[in-house]
Amino acid sequence: MGEIARLSGVLFEPSAAFRDISTHTRWWPPLAIIAVLSLGFIFMFSQRVGFERFVRQQMDLNPKIQQMDPAQREQALAVSMKITPVIVYVAAVAALPVITLIVSAVFLLIFRTFLGAAVAFGQVFAVCCYALVPYILSSIMSFAVLMLKDPDQFDLQNPSPTNIAAFLDVTSTPKWEYSLATSIDVFTFWVLVLLATGLSVASRKISWATSLTCVVGSWALYILIKVGLAAAFS
Repeated sequence: MGEIARLSGVLFEPSAAFRDISTHTRWWPPLAIIAVLSLGFIFMFSQRVGFERFVRQQMDLNPKIQQMDPAQREQALAVSMKITPVIVYVAAVAALPVITLIVSAVFLLIFRTFLGAAVAFGQVFAVCCYALVPYILSSIMSFAVLMLKDPDQFDLQNPSPTNIAAFLDVTSTPKWEYSLATSIDVFTFWVLVLLATGLSVASRKISWATSLTCVVGSWALYILIKVGLAAAFS
């Protein structure tokens, strides 16, 4: 399959697309597209909203920062302004590939060790990369929200209204509850279904229901740990 057919196939004919992906394990196109969109989004954010506004918003949510005197807060702002843009741009390029590698290793362990599937790491990694295709649509939606929304109301950490957290007040909502709400996301559920489909196709003998159970179970365990840490450090 050509690349356009692969990308569109993941959305409209996932089983056929993942059969091709698991056979010809080319993995980089979706990651490259998402990285380019992410870099473009961050650049537009820096022009329309600005990193200073973002840093000040984050400082307003930090009780320790609020206890500082004005001079200390401005010093903290100056330090944050030097490192935040670098971190955001690097994360836009590097975070997703690293996370995908880790997720691929976890699913390789589950499907080979516990389910006995004859699947290679390259197949699992390619499936995980192409399962992220819905995030291309999510990135485009975030562009639209960025251009239409009041810059003072824009949240870089939750840019589009596709999860429950978009409708909660971050200042008054408990951190564990807000963390859970960010995870209940339309695009996240779409990616989970695609992961289950792709891993089932690549494994051949593993049913879609079993694959979905493993994928959703792993995601639920991650969410439980994430929410627990948010509750512990809030």
